[in-house]
Amino acid sequence: MSDFFVANDKIPISQQSVAIPSENGLNYNSTQTIEIQVPPNTEFINPKASCLQFNVKITPPSGVTNFTRLQLDSDIGAQCLIKDIRIYDGNRNTLLEEVTDYNTWVSMKYDYESNQSLRNKRALTEGSTVARVETRGTAGSSESCANDTISNPYFKPKSGDQTTAWAATDFLSAKVNLPLHTGLFQNDRILPVMLLNGLHISITLEDDYRVFRQLDGVLKSRRTTLNPIFLGTNGSTSGTIANGSAVTTFHLNPNANNQWSVDQCPFVVGELIGLFDTENGTTASFTGPAYPKISSISACTTTNTIILTTQSVTNATGGVIDGDGAWVIYSQTVEQEDSYDPTYTVSNVELILEQVMVPPAYKSSMMGRMKEGGSMSYDFTSVTNYRYSQLASDRVANIRIPIDNSRCKSILCVPTDSTVYTGKQALMGDSAGGDTYKVFHNNTRDFRFHSGRSGLVGVADHISNYVFMYEGRLQPSRNVNSSKTGNKVSISQQGLIELDKALSSAGINTHSMRKYNENFVIGRALALGSGVYDARGRDFSLQVNYQETNAPAKGHLWKNYVVHIRRLVIDGDTVRVEI
Repeated sequence: MSDFFVANDKIPISQQSVAIPSENGLNYNSTQTIEIQVPPNTEFINPKASCLQFNVKITPPSGVTNFTRLQLDSDIGAQCLIKDIRIYDGNRNTLLEEVTDYNTWVSMKYDYESNQSLRNKRALTEGSTVARVETRGTAGSSESCANDTISNPYFKPKSGDQTTAWAATDFLSAKVNLPLHTGLFQNDRILPVMLLNGLHISITLEDDYRVFRQLDGVLKSRRTTLNPIFLGTNGSTSGTIANGSAVTTFHLNPNANNQWSVDQCPFVVGELIGLFDTENGTTASFTGPAYPKISSISACTTTNTIILTTQSVTNATGGVIDGDGAWVIYSQTVEQEDSYDPTYTVSNVELILEQVMVPPAYKSSMMGRMKEGGSMSYDFTSVTNYRYSQLASDRVANIRIPIDNSRCKSILCVPTDSTVYTGKQALMGDSAGGDTYKVFHNNTRDFRFHSGRSGLVGVADHISNYVFMYEGRLQPSRNVNSSKTGNKVSISQQGLIELDKALSSAGINTHSMRKYNENFVIGRALALGSGVYDARGRDFSLQVNYQETNAPAKGHLWKNYVVHIRRLVIDGDTVRVEI
């Protein structure tokens, strides 16, 4: 047995791009499966240089008259649409690789390996978004990747005075190019597709409710440090709204959250708005109607403010609404609908492959060896997901992980929220009437310790400590304390050190730990450097202990990703996988 394709700088090699369209349809919606058949005449490909290309368009709920801007997950973009990936040989006889909960894997990888340069690059190609100076807030670390009103690929930018209500036609068809984060497609060794009789790739799309987000600058539940601040009714702080007084105009404070022009305003014509006092937690009450609807958005050259014009509403709060900087404006569009279930459509799907053109003599020599009874092996680093469901009532979670892999590198365990939400609940976040995950929230300090990305990220949820058990002993030798992280008040350094080692062993370069709370992961390196660990028959488990005074808020679906080396063995017409 020999490894395929030993590098030789004397062999001339050229490349060309080949587009393979999906074979089972032109348009796809949530939970549907995309099938792509790569023919054997593709011969050789450079998998790491390949990508999945398609268009994606958001469609707001039908029948609604109140609109708001929507986008896909800001951190991983269109990668969030891929739930599972399965890769077979061309005959579909052998499953070469399977990555379930693919988008959670990518979310973890991106959150910990991303630096600003990578984020900027991915925003150009993958449909993610970046924090812009023009749309940041001014309190604390108040910048957000989910607040881009200017260059967002999912909807039309708005500039100049606006009087036309937002509509479904304002959402754009965004074209994305996604690298596939599977072992095969992240390998930089040439893959002999012809010896596999081609490839078959099956991609299952994610549920609608897991992928959409409103802009952070319109949500009361997420980060009010980004919301536009009410300045007054006449462009100055003197324009207060007395109790019982009517109002039709709301001026935005330009000095607070960069509200200098209409294109920086996160709201749209046709959006329902409310006001919230961040100092005392008071929500403004209005009558005639209860929530004003924006009829125009304009720039006032006299006051240098942005004006939201609405129908006449009367302050019924019981007190004065003033422009002292405490009152912020937020969207009520989603909450005021009985249901709010946006959808997405994926179209024009193509797998863009980099085909490698090897010299005919080299190919003939290789095929001759195979016909004479030779065989070839192809190693790549893959990931297998072992799921475990945990009830919210479990104060101690004994998570058995039936690892069946012989060359393991590390394990990364992600406790995601297992709740199935409606589209309305997922978009509302932690607002009144919503039911999404919330552990801790503090407007003053700009904390972001809640799961605004349900099902995609891990949530600590009052974890006190954890420890792995295998080979009949604790690994490490004592429980790892995570109580500080579980309470969302500080950093548990030991857990981060263990996680850093696990990520490194998995081949993930840790460039940032800033999202350790927003995407909580428990990691354990099973081998260091080039070494591997045979986990078969080791009775592998993870014990997680929760705090005595705080039970988990929700049930968890633990996604336990074991990073390991797989081997494809090509023996004549037979393909087998060694795990």
